[in-house]
Amino acid sequence: MTSTDTIPSDAPFTPGADHASESAAAAAPPAIVEPIPPVTAPREHAEAAVTDEVIADDGDTEEGTEESEIEGNDAAVSEGAAAAVPGDRPKKKRRRKKRRSGTGGSESRDARPEGSVARPQHHRASDRAPFHTGEEVFGKVTAVLETAIMVDLSGKALAIFDRNEMEPDDLVPTVGDRFVARIHNDGLRGGLVVLTRKPLREEESKPKVEQAAKDGTPVAGLVTGVIKGGVEVDIDGLRAFAPASGMDLHPANANFAVLVGQRVEFKVVQYEKGGRDVVVSRRPMLEAEAHERRKHAITLLQEGQVMNGIVRTVVEWGAFVALPEAENLEGLVHASEASHDARVPLTELFRSGERIEVKIIKVDERGKIWLSRKALVEDPWSIAKQKYAQGSQHKGKVSRLEKFGAFVELEPGVEGLLHVSDLSLERIEHPEAVLKLGQEVEVVVHHFDPRSKKLTFHLAPSGEHAGEAPQKIVRNALVKAEVVKGEAAGVLVRLMGVTGRAARGFIPGAQTGTARGTDLRKVFKPGTVLDLKVVDLDPRSGEPKLSLRGFKEDEERRAHKEYRAKLKAEGGFGTLGDLLKARLGASDSK
Repeated sequence: MTSTDTIPSDAPFTPGADHASESAAAAAPPAIVEPIPPVTAPREHAEAAVTDEVIADDGDTEEGTEESEIEGNDAAVSEGAAAAVPGDRPKKKRRRKKRRSGTGGSESRDARPEGSVARPQHHRASDRAPFHTGEEVFGKVTAVLETAIMVDLSGKALAIFDRNEMEPDDLVPTVGDRFVARIHNDGLRGGLVVLTRKPLREEESKPKVEQAAKDGTPVAGLVTGVIKGGVEVDIDGLRAFAPASGMDLHPANANFAVLVGQRVEFKVVQYEKGGRDVVVSRRPMLEAEAHERRKHAITLLQEGQVMNGIVRTVVEWGAFVALPEAENLEGLVHASEASHDARVPLTELFRSGERIEVKIIKVDERGKIWLSRKALVEDPWSIAKQKYAQGSQHKGKVSRLEKFGAFVELEPGVEGLLHVSDLSLERIEHPEAVLKLGQEVEVVVHHFDPRSKKLTFHLAPSGEHAGEAPQKIVRNALVKAEVVKGEAAGVLVRLMGVTGRAARGFIPGAQTGTARGTDLRKVFKPGTVLDLKVVDLDPRSGEPKLSLRGFKEDEERRAHKEYRAKLKAEGGFGTLGDLLKARLGASDSK
């Protein structure tokens, strides 16, 4: 420890002092060393000199100024010691490197020996407030409010003065008048500069605010500025903070700037550190007011009433809508009451701030308001049953492509599904292999369920296939089909006049009526029309299993039957069985 650690920087060196004793005192504990009082200029001049040195240092930190002072004192002490003790070599001056601002600098300044004099702390030039607490200032009145006076301090800052400090017989200034007061809050935290003419009134308000925090009684405070996270409040000279969540029930949409200069009531929710940490809130008052307004406004609402509303927020399960005609009460449009088409996202139906018409469908016992938008929009499915009958053909647009199929929209709110297995005779993995988004297609209504509001489509026959007569595909039915291609296991055919997956038929090799080992691709050329018999239907896919041999066998039986019927009609003897039947029938008649 050097001797400069116990001598204040603003204490000048006094010639003739006992420097040997000073060195001994430096080695002793610092608590027993008293600082040498300054004998130079007054304190305000000394502070001004220190400030000038900081400014002249061109951006250096306070630590650099302190080091220069310490070095000067070291030099003075060294010279004095050399004069008092002749023959001793003067101590070599030690230069300290200027430390950059950081944690190390703050720790070194805080770790001062006991008994030393703390030097005044200074903010950086960019952070320094233009005024200091207790300083007397004057400015020009810019506005006179009911509860406050706004003052322009020579263009450096905008200040606010609480009119509660004025006596009843004081003259109220007007706009443009000169106004003199003292700085009570320098506004460095973000709010306005607060002026006062009664600097001691803060001590009088502390017991009142502390008692209000205990018993919950409200206190009146003047809003003096909007800061980060809330607003700054002055309670008869005592600074308090009100968070944004305590200033409005919907802080995200609130404008706190309009409250500056107004006196409102608060509830003290925290009083700590002897009044240096005070937190207030208006939320209990706001909730009580909102509850009373809600009780009155609910009496104005009736079920079935149609009102204009403003969309506030859109959530996953619905949209909250404010009703201006009912004290801006908010009701919920549930997702089930938003649209007749449940697949439309709520973000496409509602936008924040949008004005819409809603219908009140219920006000429950807890006062919750249930609204509906769907009730005011005509259901497109109400007439869809007659308009889109089964088997009818329509034009639509591909609205969505999914792995399992494509959705085709016939009109807004009415769409159906084209399953991927109904799009092509050959197997495809995704409908995009056949269709594109936004493409117009002709579809045939295959099935319509009005209860579930589901439509299923098939692609309508096009080109030369459009005029084909429809066929009914059931077991043992005789149908016509067109060969698509021959394979090793059988023949793939298209049933004529049939749509969807039911048009895809297959003839196994054993049912083709050809010898084993026959190359079916050479025998059955694509485009050949065949007469076939429906042997079976796949229970899962509904695709028919066909037989060419079965059709020929049925044809032979039918030809034989027709031949017998023809012989009988011509009066021939017929077979032995026919003669016996005729004889037996004649004997029975006798």
